[in-house]
Amino acid sequence: MKKIITIGIIAILFITCQSKGPERYSTTGSEIDLVKELIQKYEAGDWDNWITHYADTAKIHHNTWEEISTSPKETMENLKANLSNLSSYQFDDDPIYYEKVLTDEGKTWVNFWGKWRGVIAANGKEITIPVHLSINIEDGKIQEEFGMYDLTTLTMEMNALNNMTADEKTVLSSIQKVVEAWNKNDKALFGSISVKDFIRNGNGLRVANNPEEYGAFMDLYHNAFPDFKVVADNTVIMGNTAYINWTVTGTNTGEFMDNPGTNKKIKAHGLSVWTFNPEGKVVQENAFSDNLEVYRQLGYTMPTPQ
Repeated sequence: MKKIITIGIIAILFITCQSKGPERYSTTGSEIDLVKELIQKYEAGDWDNWITHYADTAKIHHNTWEEISTSPKETMENLKANLSNLSSYQFDDDPIYYEKVLTDEGKTWVNFWGKWRGVIAANGKEITIPVHLSINIEDGKIQEEFGMYDLTTLTMEMNALNNMTADEKTVLSSIQKVVEAWNKNDKALFGSISVKDFIRNGNGLRVANNPEEYGAFMDLYHNAFPDFKVVADNTVIMGNTAYINWTVTGTNTGEFMDNPGTNKKIKAHGLSVWTFNPEGKVVQENAFSDNLEVYRQLGYTMPTPQ
């Protein structure tokens, strides 16, 4: 009797396994690998290889429904046109999600969720956009794709740039060069866009009286933070004055404030008011930031008052 029961259990398990069918959900597989490679080619701007992931008859619906679709080639040209206004773009490594689903109709779909990040070339402003893709893959090729993402912020920024006056565009170009000079520690570049009697005030105190002293100020930070980077988060131009919210980052490996390097990272925010002459050259900067926050990130402590 025990043998009969054992054989019966084995038969039930065998039938159950047989009836289970193909895997309906997974986070791994060749289809997911294909989509990962598609994203990599997009980020690299490798369009010749990007388009090979699609079947010639593939239908792509970005921010539309089934009634409206574009071909892989049309989609590629649309994407390239949007990206042409950016100095860089990519998806954040985290969070990023992939999943593979087998539908009741027997179709394999890969769902992708990621946070896209791009920097507008004209003003250095960073835009982040959540992106969702649902991609049908059969026989190793993408047959259909749905994409949902909101381009409103990017479109508004580009419209604002297109509507700028010639003088505002001159000021914006100078701001870009200021940021570039800081990120490359290019004192000659800064000198080329500033007047001889340029001054810089930090939190109400005079920091520099000319471009040469400003260059020494740049050296101070680049020697202490060799990877020092400045990002202009938001820029508002009103006549010959620009108001810039900025973020700076860096790793303290060199001497700073007469203290040895700490190998600690900093991230600080601030506001600068830049004034320009009619030729677009920098006349003055008034910067405001919380220096105590930087000192805290480096591990500095304030002495007890005597």
